[in-house]
Amino acid sequence: MRHNSEMQSRGFNFAVRRSPINGRGLHTLSNLPARRKVGEITGTRVKNRVAWKRVAQMEKIFLVALDDKFSLDISQGSAFKDMNHSCQPNCYLRIIAGRIEVYTLRRISAGSELTVDYVETPHPNGMPCRCGAPNCRGVI
Repeated sequence: MRHNSEMQSRGFNFAVRRSPINGRGLHTLSNLPARRKVGEITGTRVKNRVAWKRVAQMEKIFLVALDDKFSLDISQGSAFKDMNHSCQPNCYLRIIAGRIEVYTLRRISAGSELTVDYVETPHPNGMPCRCGAPNCRGVI
Protein backbone atom coordinates (compact mmCIF):
# COMPACT_ATOMS: atom_id res chain seq x y z
CA MET A 1 0.00 0.00 0.00
CA ARG A 2 1.29 3.46 -0.92
CA HIS A 3 1.87 6.00 1.90
CA ASN A 4 -0.53 8.94 1.56
CA SER A 5 2.32 11.35 0.79
CA GLU A 6 3.18 9.36 -2.34
CA MET A 7 1.48 9.73 -5.69
CA GLN A 8 1.77 8.73 -9.32
CA SER A 9 1.53 11.04 -12.31
CA ARG A 10 2.02 10.22 -15.98
CA GLY A 11 3.59 6.85 -15.06
CA PHE A 12 6.15 8.35 -12.66
CA ASN A 13 6.15 8.06 -8.85
CA PHE A 14 6.57 11.01 -6.48
CA ALA A 15 6.57 11.62 -2.72
CA VAL A 16 6.30 14.67 -0.51
CA ARG A 17 9.22 14.60 1.95
CA ARG A 18 11.24 16.92 4.15
CA SER A 19 13.18 19.42 2.09
CA PRO A 20 16.49 21.11 2.89
CA ILE A 21 15.15 24.10 0.94
CA ASN A 22 11.90 24.84 2.76
CA GLY A 23 9.80 22.52 4.90
CA ARG A 24 8.36 19.93 2.54
CA GLY A 25 9.25 19.34 -1.08
CA LEU A 26 8.22 17.07 -3.93
CA HIS A 27 10.72 14.28 -4.66
CA THR A 28 10.76 11.88 -7.56
CA LEU A 29 10.87 8.16 -6.81
CA SER A 30 11.48 7.46 -10.52
CA ASN A 31 14.23 8.49 -12.93
CA LEU A 32 12.74 11.26 -15.05
CA PRO A 33 13.75 11.94 -18.67
CA ALA A 34 14.71 15.42 -19.88
CA ARG A 35 12.12 17.78 -21.41
CA ARG A 36 9.13 15.63 -20.40
CA LYS A 37 5.80 16.66 -18.91
CA VAL A 38 5.61 14.98 -15.51
CA GLY A 39 2.49 16.49 -13.99
CA GLU A 40 0.23 19.42 -13.35
CA ILE A 41 -0.27 21.86 -10.49
CA THR A 42 -3.98 21.97 -9.71
CA GLY A 43 -6.08 24.32 -7.63
CA THR A 44 -8.93 26.79 -7.57
CA ARG A 45 -9.07 29.76 -9.92
CA VAL A 46 -9.41 33.09 -8.06
CA LYS A 47 -9.37 36.75 -9.09
CA ASN A 48 -6.00 38.41 -8.56
CA ARG A 49 -7.37 40.97 -6.09
CA VAL A 50 -8.48 38.06 -3.87
CA ALA A 51 -5.20 36.23 -4.47
CA TRP A 52 -3.06 39.21 -3.36
CA LYS A 53 -5.02 39.50 -0.11
CA ARG A 54 -4.39 35.80 0.57
CA VAL A 55 -0.68 36.10 -0.21
CA ALA A 56 -0.24 38.85 2.37
CA GLN A 57 -1.28 36.34 5.06
CA MET A 58 0.79 33.37 3.86
CA GLU A 59 4.21 32.34 5.10
CA LYS A 60 4.57 29.93 2.18
CA ILE A 61 2.88 31.01 -1.05
CA PHE A 62 0.39 28.65 -2.61
CA LEU A 63 -0.69 30.89 -5.49
CA VAL A 64 0.44 30.97 -9.11
CA ALA A 65 -0.54 33.87 -11.39
CA LEU A 66 -2.23 32.63 -14.56
CA ASP A 67 -2.58 36.02 -16.24
CA ASP A 68 -3.28 39.66 -15.32
CA LYS A 69 -6.80 38.80 -14.03
CA PHE A 70 -6.60 35.36 -12.40
CA SER A 71 -4.37 33.20 -10.20
CA LEU A 72 -4.59 29.60 -9.13
CA ASP A 73 -4.89 28.94 -5.38
CA ILE A 74 -2.96 25.67 -5.15
CA SER A 75 -3.15 25.26 -1.37
CA GLN A 76 -5.56 22.32 -1.76
CA GLY A 77 -4.13 21.11 -5.08
CA SER A 78 -2.02 18.12 -6.11
CA ALA A 79 1.32 17.22 -4.51
CA PHE A 80 3.00 19.34 -7.22
CA LYS A 81 2.08 22.34 -5.04
CA ASP A 82 4.97 21.29 -2.79
CA MET A 83 7.62 22.04 -5.43
CA ASN A 84 10.09 24.47 -3.90
CA HIS A 85 11.86 27.37 -5.59
CA SER A 86 15.47 27.08 -6.75
CA CYS A 87 17.61 29.59 -8.61
CA GLN A 88 19.00 26.52 -10.43
CA PRO A 89 15.80 24.52 -11.04
CA ASN A 90 15.41 21.10 -12.61
CA CYS A 91 11.82 21.77 -13.81
CA TYR A 92 9.84 24.57 -15.40
CA LEU A 93 6.16 25.49 -15.61
CA ARG A 94 4.01 26.12 -18.68
CA ILE A 95 0.68 27.85 -18.32
CA ILE A 96 -1.64 26.69 -21.07
CA ALA A 97 -5.34 27.57 -21.16
CA GLY A 98 -5.44 28.19 -17.40
CA ARG A 99 -3.59 24.95 -16.57
CA ILE A 100 -0.13 24.80 -15.00
CA GLU A 101 1.94 21.96 -16.45
CA VAL A 102 5.26 20.79 -14.97
CA TYR A 103 8.13 19.77 -17.28
CA THR A 104 11.66 18.55 -16.55
CA LEU A 105 14.54 20.68 -17.80
CA ARG A 106 17.01 17.79 -17.77
CA ARG A 107 17.24 14.16 -16.66
CA ILE A 108 16.44 13.88 -12.94
CA SER A 109 17.54 10.92 -10.82
CA ALA A 110 15.20 9.08 -8.47
CA GLY A 111 15.34 10.57 -4.98
CA SER A 112 15.89 14.13 -6.21
CA GLU A 113 13.73 17.06 -5.16
CA LEU A 114 11.82 18.73 -8.00
CA THR A 115 12.34 22.50 -8.10
CA VAL A 116 11.15 25.45 -10.17
CA ASP A 117 12.37 29.04 -10.49
CA TYR A 118 9.32 31.00 -9.39
CA VAL A 119 11.22 34.17 -10.43
CA GLU A 120 9.40 36.63 -8.18
CA THR A 121 7.00 36.96 -5.29
CA PRO A 122 4.36 39.62 -4.68
CA HIS A 123 5.94 40.46 -1.31
CA PRO A 124 7.23 44.08 -1.40
CA ASN A 125 10.90 43.22 -0.77
CA GLY A 126 10.72 39.64 -2.01
CA MET A 127 11.25 36.57 0.15
CA PRO A 128 14.60 35.13 1.25
CA CYS A 129 15.75 32.32 -1.02
CA ARG A 130 17.02 29.19 0.71
CA CYS A 131 17.82 27.09 -2.37
CA GLY A 132 21.58 26.90 -1.77
CA ALA A 133 22.40 26.89 -5.50
CA PRO A 134 25.83 28.30 -6.49
CA ASN A 135 24.06 31.02 -8.49
CA CYS A 136 21.46 31.80 -5.78
CA ARG A 137 20.04 35.32 -6.08
CA GLY A 138 19.36 35.42 -2.31
CA VAL A 139 15.77 36.52 -2.80
CA ILE A 140 12.73 35.36 -4.72
